[in-house]
Amino acid sequence: MRKYSVHKIFGATIQGEGGMTGTVCHFIRLSGCNMWNGRPETRSESQCPFCDTDFFSHTMMEASAIVDKLASLGDVDWITISGGEPALQVDTPLIEALHDAGYKVAIETNGTKELKAQVDHVTLSPKLPAERTVITECDSLKLLYPHPNPAVRPENYSNIKATTKYLQPIDAEDTEKTNDNIRLTLDKLYELKDWRLSLQTHKKIGVE
Repeated sequence: MRKYSVHKIFGATIQGEGGMTGTVCHFIRLSGCNMWNGRPETRSESQCPFCDTDFFSHTMMEASAIVDKLASLGDVDWITISGGEPALQVDTPLIEALHDAGYKVAIETNGTKELKAQVDHVTLSPKLPAERTVITECDSLKLLYPHPNPAVRPENYSNIKATTKYLQPIDAEDTEKTNDNIRLTLDKLYELKDWRLSLQTHKKIGVE
């Protein structure tokens, strides 16, 4: 049986971002990413210098062990799979195991890898220009703003077919910079059509 590189499984918690905001779920955080290797000393030189997610360490787990761990956390409807970049690992056997256990599955991806399994909600959060984003249909498009790459701007993703679109200010380590990002995001939203504001509400309510 295949094993998956799992950084952490936790819950129940509240999804704090994008189109699933407010949803009670358990999280499967997979290790590994194609934007950054997860080492703090290399973050500033990576394609995601603003990343605040720890996904470096890992435990190898079979799908059955993942389901058992989720069951021990309590009964919820939704599982959110994040990373790192989950599309590097997620496959049909894992998703089928989760569906067979009665869960609905959401995934958060940067869109640079095709998904190898059908899930119930796809949140696409591009970190590269549109021409390098291979996923072009999703439930929620969530763009971090202002991205350090000037090509990563909401106007450049008109080819993405999304039910809802969100602009989310980058949460910087410096409070003043974070507030600047919020103001810039609000100003940008007034210029756009069909985009909404996303905030990292889980940080405000004190959940992971």
